[in-house]
Amino acid sequence: MLLSPLSVVLLAAVVGMGVAVLAWLHRDRPGAGPLAAFVVAASLWTVAYGLELAVPDVQTMVRLVQVQLTLSVVVPVAWLATVLEYTGHPHWLTKRRVALLLAEPALFVTLVWSNRGHGLVWAGSETAVVGQTSALVPVWGLARWAHLAYMLTLILVGGVLLVRQMLRTNELFQSQSLALLVAITIPTMAHSLYALGEFTETLDPTSLAYVGSGIVLSLALLRGRLLDVAPVTRDLGREAIFAEMDDRVVIVDEGGRIVDVNAAATDLFGEEAAALSGESLRRRLPALAETLPETGERAQTETRLEREGAVRYFDVRVTPLYRAYGVVSGHLVSLRDVTDRRQREQRLDVLNRLLRHNVRNEMNVVRGNADLLRDGVSDSERERIDRILRTVDTIVERSNKMGRVSEALENERTRPVSLRRLLLPVVEEARERTPEGEVTLSCPETCTVEGGPSLTLAFGELLDNAIEHSDGPPTVAVTVATDDAETGVLVRVSDDGPGIAPHERDVILAGRETPLRHGSGVGLWLVHWVVRNVGGTLAFAPADGDGTTVEIELPAAGTDRDTAGAGDDLPTGGPGDGRSATAAADAAASER
Repeated sequence: MLLSPLSVVLLAAVVGMGVAVLAWLHRDRPGAGPLAAFVVAASLWTVAYGLELAVPDVQTMVRLVQVQLTLSVVVPVAWLATVLEYTGHPHWLTKRRVALLLAEPALFVTLVWSNRGHGLVWAGSETAVVGQTSALVPVWGLARWAHLAYMLTLILVGGVLLVRQMLRTNELFQSQSLALLVAITIPTMAHSLYALGEFTETLDPTSLAYVGSGIVLSLALLRGRLLDVAPVTRDLGREAIFAEMDDRVVIVDEGGRIVDVNAAATDLFGEEAAALSGESLRRRLPALAETLPETGERAQTETRLEREGAVRYFDVRVTPLYRAYGVVSGHLVSLRDVTDRRQREQRLDVLNRLLRHNVRNEMNVVRGNADLLRDGVSDSERERIDRILRTVDTIVERSNKMGRVSEALENERTRPVSLRRLLLPVVEEARERTPEGEVTLSCPETCTVEGGPSLTLAFGELLDNAIEHSDGPPTVAVTVATDDAETGVLVRVSDDGPGIAPHERDVILAGRETPLRHGSGVGLWLVHWVVRNVGGTLAFAPADGDGTTVEIELPAAGTDRDTAGAGDDLPTGGPGDGRSATAAADAAASER
């Protein structure tokens, strides 16, 4: 049953203007303005057709047909502008291109309103009656067919851009692009088939098709976040990152040809990006080309590049680029200059090893001479020499401790370990050191964390500090809680000593020392480094009275990993096993 002309008018006006209002509310978003113009023009076109069906006067029908043809020039242009802004190509609409784009619509509108003088748009017309409705049926001329071809061309260009967008984006933007495609395809097909005489009915179905388009766009705006989140924003952000980032970035195709480089990478080639497009990376930078993996694979390596006599070292990361259906279209090669970091690490490594080696050797000389002097001096002077010997032993032990931690941090890889089996030898050794004190451990049998033998060094250091700085027989409690931590396992080491000075805590938590703010030792630094190396955190619990509570949060081992043998390679020392926790950790590190 055919809708009445008044129903067509009201339905088109309500749906079309409602969509136009929704689009206008997002007028600051890419594509909102042209989309609103598209919907308003389509709605008014439908309203004009409904009025044409309602009026009995032929002359008025002709005027309404002219109005419809005038509005028809807005629809494809506005829709193409919507697609260009939505997909991130508004720069295509230069003044010259806009003028060329509007030349045909302006000419067609002129021909429409002057058709009586030339008959190029329609050569004649007749009135057909369907039921209780009459409609004007023009005999279309050459200009009308040319304009229809122009409309289809603009719509096809926009459709290609949307399909291209759909093939290279995520699900959200695919659904948005599909909604835009459906919104233009339905009325375009209906109007084209009607113009070609494929419909037996006299009434033009384009008006109802535009109502359907309005419903599709409404759903896309309300449910699909059309205009709220547009791909152009994401693409502009990616382009800005690519252009402005300090790291050098080179994009190559599957054949190893340079597609694009960012501004930072042009100094590697000595030319602008435009001059490098299409060049072979192997011909321009053979050393960098050697880092490219097989098609579709990732890679990370370090390479050495020479530019104008200067040698620089780069950390190179290669990532495959995919287009639709998982087809690899090339690789993105990012280079980070690590020359200064590499040189600094080399200097620190050499200085660290030389310093520790020289400290041990020179302290041995000091100790040997002090031992020789001790037997030939008075008792009062012997006390001074004993103090020298204790200081020498402290310095040597601190140097050895730094070496053990340094080696552990360099070589250790985290894995699931049994926390109880890790803590037990540390606690037993502390009990041996202070038999008059009390050292307790509360830890679930099944608790596993991500870590390694270096954690033994960290907890051993905490217990040593608690015992050493106690005013009397120490009371130290090691407790493990799996529910208190936000993301892992919380280990608390509490003592009843005088506590850690606030400035000592601040320096550790800040992660750096300054001339005005520095700690008095390296023990807490070692703990901080080890814990951070395994992905944990260190904190100090608020003190209710005397003593200190150090809280270490460690990442819990994943439940999907095999932890049956967790901790099998960890020390299991106890009273009488002849092997301290520290020595066991050293042995484990050296075995790796």
